[in-house]
Amino acid sequence: MRLTTHVQRMREMPLWVALYLIAAAGASGADSGLEVRLSGGDKGLPAGFVHCRPAGASQAGAIYMLKDAAGRECPGQVDQEGRLWWYASAIKAGKTASWQARLLGAIKDRPDLAVVQVKQTSEDGYEITLDGKPFTTFNLAPEEAKPYLWPVIGPTGDPVTRAYPMKDQPGERKDHIHHRSIWAAWGEIRSEKTGRITNYWAQAKTLDQQDRQIVRKVTAAVSGPVFGQIVAEIDWTAAGGIREFSETRTYTFFRGDDHTRVIDVRNLFHFDDGDVTFEDTKEAGILSLRVATSMDEQALEGKKPGKGHMTNSAGKVGAKGCWGQPAEWCDYVGPVNNRTVGIAVFDAPTNMRHPPRWHIREYGLYAVNPFALKDFTGDKGKNGAQTFRKGEKVEFNYRILIHQGDTQEARVADQYRLYSERLKTVQ
Repeated sequence: MRLTTHVQRMREMPLWVALYLIAAAGASGADSGLEVRLSGGDKGLPAGFVHCRPAGASQAGAIYMLKDAAGRECPGQVDQEGRLWWYASAIKAGKTASWQARLLGAIKDRPDLAVVQVKQTSEDGYEITLDGKPFTTFNLAPEEAKPYLWPVIGPTGDPVTRAYPMKDQPGERKDHIHHRSIWAAWGEIRSEKTGRITNYWAQAKTLDQQDRQIVRKVTAAVSGPVFGQIVAEIDWTAAGGIREFSETRTYTFFRGDDHTRVIDVRNLFHFDDGDVTFEDTKEAGILSLRVATSMDEQALEGKKPGKGHMTNSAGKVGAKGCWGQPAEWCDYVGPVNNRTVGIAVFDAPTNMRHPPRWHIREYGLYAVNPFALKDFTGDKGKNGAQTFRKGEKVEFNYRILIHQGDTQEARVADQYRLYSERLKTVQ
């Protein structure tokens, strides 16, 4: 099965940095501790989120307090997979940083430390706040074609994705009504259940004609000192009510620093209802975004150059250099309220067809597309369609890094290394 192949490949990934666990934390007791050392390797590390797996029992929701050699403290939080996450300061090449980590207990016992709050504010939405300030909202209204994140507030305090069509805002493009801030979609799905092509990308004229992603249940809404998390079970359902396949979607919202915001996205697709084919089409993105209009590479009026620009991991720039090209990451940078911000998207090396191609446009569309070939290459004889057999699963992982400053100032390439290359744990 394909999922097994991807799990094996993830475990065999090269390791670029050593993280040493000196003393294992016990399963209980506030005085249980561990020492963690992180090497900057030969390239150094930017500030960002790192994780390790403490030996012994690591309960999901456990929180730690980490203290570095200078006596500075930062919180740590254990996720559902037993990984302890914290925010590490930058480390120079050839240098090593160390922390003493002390187990404080469970987050349910220390709600005062939960600076990343995930709260259900209505039947149709969950609001995520950082230090009491709005970050984003997970919108799942049943009358919508798909769930999405909006608004999304960047580190400068301003929204970094387009408000239309959720809100009519002056100075924005009013095109592509199906683009919803941050979402997932695919334009051509063929399954055994329907025997026809379904479209989860475009917007139908009426709801009963719409192929929809229906949020069946939110199974987790986690708050914490390092991250908050939403886990949703989603049925990809053809018009008429036929479920073609299901998805477990996980959004993890990290606190970041004064200059960054981070969202990790996991799409785990379950093909329990029959064979499903993701057809070769550019009108798709397992992770899709629409950036704020002021960031667009094309001006709002006419086809004049705008103030935004895009680049990718291969060093290509502009829509002509980045659209349809394979890349490990892309970064879309431009002004929002007269301050430079960027949205970088990272594709995990464990993802199928890594590095993917990118449906990234001068008018602000920004989608990760691993299965389109014919449109992107211009060769109609190619076919990148992917069929998943009944009973199979496949997982895709991404990181969205919202940053202040341009690509170089934000050290986007180094941030990708921090995200993509696994830490080695040595007892």
